[in-house]
Amino acid sequence: MTRTTIDTVHPHRRARRCRLDAMLLGALGLAWLIAPGAATVDVPQDEGAAGAWQKLAKLQTTASLLHTTAHPDDEHGGMLAMLGRGRGARTALMSLTRGESGDNAIGAELFDALGLIRTEELRVAGAYYGLDALYFGTVIDYGFSKRLDEAIEKWGRDAALRDLVRAIRTDRPFVVVSRFQGTPADGHGNHQAAGLLTREAFEAARNSERFPELAAADLRPWQPLKLYMAVAEEDDWSVRLETTQYDAVLGDSYEGLARFGLSFQRSQTSGRFRRPAAPFYRYYQRVESAIQTTDREEGFFDGIDVTLPGVYEVLGGETVPPVGVIRSLERVAESVELAASAFEVDAPEHAVPDLVQALLELRRVRDTIDDDAEIDFVLGVKEQQAVDAIVAVLGLELEAVARSGDSTPSASPFADPPLVGPVVPGQQIAVDVRFRRGRPGAVAVEALSIEAPEGWTVEQVSASQPASRLAGAAGDVESTFAVSIPADAEATRPYFDRASIQETRYTLTNPRHALRPFTPPPVHATARLDVNGQSLEVTVPVRRWEARLPYGHVLRDLTVVAPFSLDLSPEIAVLPLSSQEALVEVQVAVTNNTHGAATTSVALVLPQGWLSRPVSRTVSFTAGGETRSVTFALRTDSLEAGVARIAATAESPGRQVTEHIDLVDHRDLEPRRLYRPAVMHVHGIDVQLPPGLHVGYVMGVGDQVPAAIAQLGADVTLLEAGDLEGGDLLAYDAIVTGTRAYAVRDDLRRHNGRLMEYVEAGGNLVVLYNTPEFDPVTFAPFPGTLPGNAEEVSEEDAPVELLAPDDPALQWPNRITAADFEGWVEQRGSKFWSEWDTAYTPLVSTHDVGQDPQQGIWLHARAGQGHYTYFALALHRQVPYGVPGAYRLLANLLAQGQRSEAVGAN
Repeated sequence: MTRTTIDTVHPHRRARRCRLDAMLLGALGLAWLIAPGAATVDVPQDEGAAGAWQKLAKLQTTASLLHTTAHPDDEHGGMLAMLGRGRGARTALMSLTRGESGDNAIGAELFDALGLIRTEELRVAGAYYGLDALYFGTVIDYGFSKRLDEAIEKWGRDAALRDLVRAIRTDRPFVVVSRFQGTPADGHGNHQAAGLLTREAFEAARNSERFPELAAADLRPWQPLKLYMAVAEEDDWSVRLETTQYDAVLGDSYEGLARFGLSFQRSQTSGRFRRPAAPFYRYYQRVESAIQTTDREEGFFDGIDVTLPGVYEVLGGETVPPVGVIRSLERVAESVELAASAFEVDAPEHAVPDLVQALLELRRVRDTIDDDAEIDFVLGVKEQQAVDAIVAVLGLELEAVARSGDSTPSASPFADPPLVGPVVPGQQIAVDVRFRRGRPGAVAVEALSIEAPEGWTVEQVSASQPASRLAGAAGDVESTFAVSIPADAEATRPYFDRASIQETRYTLTNPRHALRPFTPPPVHATARLDVNGQSLEVTVPVRRWEARLPYGHVLRDLTVVAPFSLDLSPEIAVLPLSSQEALVEVQVAVTNNTHGAATTSVALVLPQGWLSRPVSRTVSFTAGGETRSVTFALRTDSLEAGVARIAATAESPGRQVTEHIDLVDHRDLEPRRLYRPAVMHVHGIDVQLPPGLHVGYVMGVGDQVPAAIAQLGADVTLLEAGDLEGGDLLAYDAIVTGTRAYAVRDDLRRHNGRLMEYVEAGGNLVVLYNTPEFDPVTFAPFPGTLPGNAEEVSEEDAPVELLAPDDPALQWPNRITAADFEGWVEQRGSKFWSEWDTAYTPLVSTHDVGQDPQQGIWLHARAGQGHYTYFALALHRQVPYGVPGAYRLLANLLAQGQRSEAVGAN
């Protein structure tokens, strides 16, 4: 790392600091991503006196807990808030997956992009829970699973277990609390696996022979003292927690605050928030314990001495404490107690002298017991918590904001802040660092510094006070740094990746960041301080202003982005094998991420037998942020069944750009970028569709089915409220309602009667899968039942039986066979009808292992002169990946009402 400071650093203090940083950023790893001061998530309960009081509570206990789950939103947030915010325990959450599967209630992102959203949403929710650390595994949510053995098979037992062991050895908690039991009572196969593997990890984490690669990464074996699992009230429970207890410091109950945090997981909750009725209880059963305790306990830490002087009793084993250490720890505890007594809401700084004394004593003890790693780990946590408490009670604030190197902030109070986007390799920026004192106190600023990756250059260009006077400076202390990003700088991207959505585990492109939510921001600012003679540091990521007018400006992490992004359209081209000559027009949209004029040359990398006209195109930009498109005509005379890969490249100084960047950006979430190869795939498919079809599509929560319809050659119109209310619906040969449309489109429900009239008059209506907001009795031409616990088939290779193979819907324009269900991804389908009127004809049957055959999947009925179809096979999962059978099925759905007389009328 490159570090530039305004003055030198005392060698002893630097050594102390480096050891503490290595301990907390390596072992606790992720705490700084959520902790106030370095956080990019601002929670009101962490501000001011309330936040400071909670920091004091952390110092009064050594209690620590790790909660394990399978997916984001599985967690017991109220329990975490109660233990962490209310009781001062150090809390951590481990989610095995990032929730890549499922639907997206806030956008069209699916799979890995959805995983980025749900990771960020859990990071926000976790800030409300008061988490000290948040961890993620490498295994992937591949869709709903009904079987434990399927989850174990897809993930690999050792891979998932290794993730859990890594989290336990990293966090070193006293107690582990599993959200799941590891039995069929958990439902989802991923849930069962999380419960079972947590039990195994509890034992494996202490075994030095298990996962020696973790020991090689300095993750020593660790034995938690207790293991609990969540159970129901009627089960044999050990601990009952009333999480609806009101906390006056927080201004809410623990459960209420946690559920407000949960509401930020909008891709799943749609932002819904409901306060729980009090009293509300959570129940937990103790399943393993290394200590003696009673059957019924008051809390997880019963029987564990969680006072600071008790750390040797808990962790020391046969070790005899050095002379005077226990008394020193008692003095630390006494100082913390005195600090809490001196604390006043309107004068929290009264706690500073005793907190500084506690910090001094902790450092003395750590110098005494350097050879006891476990004791030193706990005391290292307490040392950092003492620093955090001092910073909080003094209201100290460090801000580091990047701007364009040539911009000058305006003195007008109504002027926009100086803006800069994500930086690109080769760019130079300015970083303004400002340190503020909130409350009176003996605080001296010894140095302000910038830390940047190797190869970056950092130069201090101005300061509000000469270096010699910083220690005595009053008011804000400011400094500006010039930062140059090298031409070969790496882009800030997720440290985890997979080549295909068929893969069920991520590859870590940077294992150093394992377990973290995301790759850390590349640049940080640090203020080194002296408070009453004790040295401490405050570190924050460098951020940048971004306009979100008319809602103001927001601060975002400063990240590095590739100079250009390439976007090929279409991403998938479907060409019938009957085509005499394969012609494809490809549009490449090039986005200039640099901050000025730029020129690049764009070309396509073609498979053998393909030609491009032109061979390359020059693209020029006059300003940063521009997007320009160029078009290529592709041709081959040898189209074959299968997939042809077309890639785009763009030249940039010192590098070749070959990637597309998906910006995943939603309100209240830090923007994330998903890098993927800039490619399109041309699928040669044996598919037919009558020419000239005009299709209306009612978009639901978002999917790519309209694009797939266009790929088949039909004209697609997205229908809005006015179209449903008064448009000429009979102008459409088919109308399709998209994924969960009845759940999110009030206008669709209001004007469903017009769709029924459309069917009666000869139209073809196709309803893709819906959740129980869709009531067949109300919204379909004939009655049926879509229950709240509607069945699904989650195994993508589940056997499929054609129930009416001679039915025209399976015969024309494409003859559907079992081969059309090969190569599917993630699932067969979801939300099946359980009962239906005899007017409907069920066309297929499928089932998971151990499940009864399901037939309420593809139901077709004639109503009046038209056709009505409920289709719950997962088309929206298949068409983005060019599954041939999905396109053939889609073509047959659209062609109903256009059938050839050769197959007869239904």
